[in-house]
Amino acid sequence: MDNNINSKSTPIQMREFMKRIREGKFEATQNTPKKDLSMRDMLKITRSINEEVLVDDEKETQKVPDSKKTVYDQKTEEDKFIAYFEDADIAISAKFAPLEVYDNWVFWGGKVDGIISFVYSVTPDELTSVYELEYLEDFSPDAPKNELIAKLLETYYDIFKEFWRTEMIQK
Repeated sequence: MDNNINSKSTPIQMREFMKRIREGKFEATQNTPKKDLSMRDMLKITRSINEEVLVDDEKETQKVPDSKKTVYDQKTEEDKFIAYFEDADIAISAKFAPLEVYDNWVFWGGKVDGIISFVYSVTPDELTSVYELEYLEDFSPDAPKNELIAKLLETYYDIFKEFWRTEMIQK
């Protein structure tokens, strides 16, 4: 009786090892399976392999693209926004959402005076670049200041879009 790993003769075992090496299927720490695995043991092994594959697939699908935003982008954009309204002689208070900058997409928004919420989205394609204004509860369409704020939010989007298309997305 042989006391070999697979109880095969040494020349046969060597041929199998050489074949694995040639085919690139050889691993230095390759374990040979136990001969007496029960059905339960084989199911456990299969489940653990499937779980590893599922976890790896979930990690790949949940990857968030790297942000291209610098530490100065948020503050600079907020300052430009406030200055744009000051140039139009309108004093506003604004709360801004974090600026998100990616390879092919820039996203930003906020609330102005607690009456209008805005969202700007810029992509390389004109059809998918959009802005959205949402009028909140305290918005009164009769107030001339509110109407002017809405108009300035629309026109500022063109400035925002032009800047981010030339500075970030096109590069």
